[in-house]
Amino acid sequence: MLNLLLLDSEIELVPKEIANHPAVRINADKRKKPASQVLLDSTLHHSAMRRLPQADRRGRPDIVHFFLLLALESALNKRGFLRTFVHTRNDELILVDPAARLPKNYPRFVGLMESLFLEGAVPSRGAPLLRLNRGYSFKRCLEEIAHSRVIVLSEQGTREKLRLRLKGDDDLLCVIGGFSRGGFRSDVYSHADEIISVFDEPLTAWTVASELIVNYENAVDL
Repeated sequence: MLNLLLLDSEIELVPKEIANHPAVRINADKRKKPASQVLLDSTLHHSAMRRLPQADRRGRPDIVHFFLLLALESALNKRGFLRTFVHTRNDELILVDPAARLPKNYPRFVGLMESLFLEGAVPSRGAPLLRLNRGYSFKRCLEEIAHSRVIVLSEQGTREKLRLRLKGDDDLLCVIGGFSRGGFRSDVYSHADEIISVFDEPLTAWTVASELIVNYENAVDL
């Protein structure tokens, strides 16, 4: 079983500090929603985000969207060899049912995630396909996710060929950064068994995820 954790993902509702900024209010009014119930998006809220700490990396729900679409549509997931998790900058952990089929349409995905942040589960009744747990540091994520070995994918790691490092281990946990720039905000390296770099240039989170999935599929002869 391969566990994929997208760590420190830059997905959050609009912070209260900028909820009254015109760029935020115009977008929220168009959608007929309170600003506090709208996902922060750097494309839409760029001018407002200048007031926020670490503004240059925040407001990237698109990274989560691409990552989840790739993971959930993979053969590895459909054959029951993959579990997928998303950790946010505000220490929330999103547990994703392997049977979940997320909208490919980005605006619909945004609406789904807004409901998740507000309700804590989607759907809110019955068995949830997405569940959001609050108060989950990376250390607590490790307690939640069954794992035998932790591999962190990072530019700071040792350059390795994944086919040599992925052996089809039971409950292998691979950690990918859910941000477009900068480093991990969580204390990730002290909990890693291995820190690996897969390329000599930066790669997107979903590209790294695809490399992991394909190499793990080969390791288990899928």
